[in-house]
Order: sequence, then structure tokens, then C-alpha cells
Amino acid sequence: MVTGNDYPPTWAVLPGSSVTAELTTGNWTRKPVLELCGNRQGFVSLGNLLLWVAMQSETESLSVTGLPFVHAQSAVSLTVVQTMAEDGSGATLVRTDKDRQFQWLMDSETLQIEAINVIDLGLSAWFYPEGNDFHGSVGPESEYELFFWRRDRR
Repeated sequence: MVTGNDYPPTWAVLPGSSVTAELTTGNWTRKPVLELCGNRQGFVSLGNLLLWVAMQSETESLSVTGLPFVHAQSAVSLTVVQTMAEDGSGATLVRTDKDRQFQWLMDSETLQIEAINVIDLGLSAWFYPEGNDFHGSVGPESEYELFFWRRDRR
């Protein structure tokens, strides 16, 4: 896990960033949903940090719910873990403990793509007025879905 005096790097986090993480029942899906709902600054900041992690090494992780601008509801926990897999398997959302702790596992290339998608969600207010959500890659074997929603566009 990335730690240190500049963790998270302050230059990557925009003022006013806010994201909330919570578990919800899927109204349109048969699976429960881990939902990240935030403002544009929050998603640009989160995407910046995901790109930063992708550039650190082949096996870094980032506690999303441990970030100062992310507020977890009902003790939910999400950690993004960069794996060394290079088989093109994409990403997987894994429940690790008591239905509330999750790891989003992905290789470096997939992490970079997902980070750009999260940043794009934050920027969509400026460039794409209709963009307000993003379905994170979780793989078909996942018991949960992962969604990012813009709270100011919902």
C-alpha cells in the first residue's frame, strides 16, 4: 500500500472533492451494488490518484474509503489493488470480509483505463452534459456491481 508524507499526494486532490461509498440494492440489476457517488472534483481527484497508483509499481494498492474526501456509509471499505496479471482478464470486485469490505483487483493497463473513465465522469459536466454515471469493470463472476454516480448530475 502506498504510504508516506505525501499520501495521498496533495497535488492530485482538487479543493471541494467529495465522494460517498455505500452498499445499495440494485433496482435495475440482480446483484447488490457498491456505489460511489460524488461531485466532479471528487471523481477527478479519485481518478488522478488511481493513475498515480498505476505509475508507482506493479503491485500497489489504494484504500479508496481511507481517502480524506471519501466518506464511507455503514462501514463499507473499498481498496483498489493493482495486480501483476497481464492476461487481459480486466478487473474483478472481490468481497473480502463480512459483506462490507471489498478489493477491486486489476492489472496496470486496466487500472489506467478505469482511472481515465473516473476522470471522464468528473469532467463530463463540462464536456458531456448527459454523462452522469460509470459502470466499473468487475467481471462476470463478481457477486456485486460497482457504479460511480455524479451526485450533482443524478
